[in-house]
Amino acid sequence: MKNIYLVGMPSSGKSTLGKELARNLGYSFTDMDKLIETREQKTVSEIFSNYGEAHFRELEKKTLHGFQPDQSMVIATGGGVPCFNNNMEFIKQNGVSIFLNVDVNDLAKRLYKAQGNNRPLLDKTQSEEVVIETIKKTFQERLPEYQKSDIQVDGEITVSQILWLLEQYIPV
Repeated sequence: MKNIYLVGMPSSGKSTLGKELARNLGYSFTDMDKLIETREQKTVSEIFSNYGEAHFRELEKKTLHGFQPDQSMVIATGGGVPCFNNNMEFIKQNGVSIFLNVDVNDLAKRLYKAQGNNRPLLDKTQSEEVVIETIKKTFQERLPEYQKSDIQVDGEITVSQILWLLEQYIPV
C-alpha cells in the first residue's frame, strides 16, 4: 500500500495524528526527525549547531529517499522537509501527501511553549512576539510547497476524517 507523508509546520500534529492514523490503517509509523536523531545519535538541535542547516537538510533528503514506495507507512516529515532538495516532488511521486494546515497563531502559541523542545530554528531567548513573527514568516515561506500536497486539512481534524479523505487515494 502507498506510503502516507504528513507535512506541515512543527507542532502541527504530524506525529500525534500520524501514530493514530497508522494504527487505524495497520501501517507502520515513522517520525523522520526521531529517525535522524537515532541514526546520528544527536538531537536535531545538536546537528544544526554542530554541522549547520545544510548538513541537516541533506540528512533529511537521504532519510526521505530511503523510504521505498508502497511500504504501508505513515511518515511524519520534519517541518522543512518538503521545502528543500525537491523533496516535495519525491513525496508526491512515492505516496500520498497530507498537509496539516494549523492556524499560524495556534502554531505560534504551541511552538513558543515548546521552545526548549528541540526546535533549532527558534531562539529560546527571544520574546514571545519575536518567536511568533519568526513562525509566521517561516510559515509563509513554506506554504507554497505545503500546498502542493494531495490533501490539505485545515484546523482541528480527526483521524476518521483523514481516513475518509484518503479513500480516493488508497483502499481504507
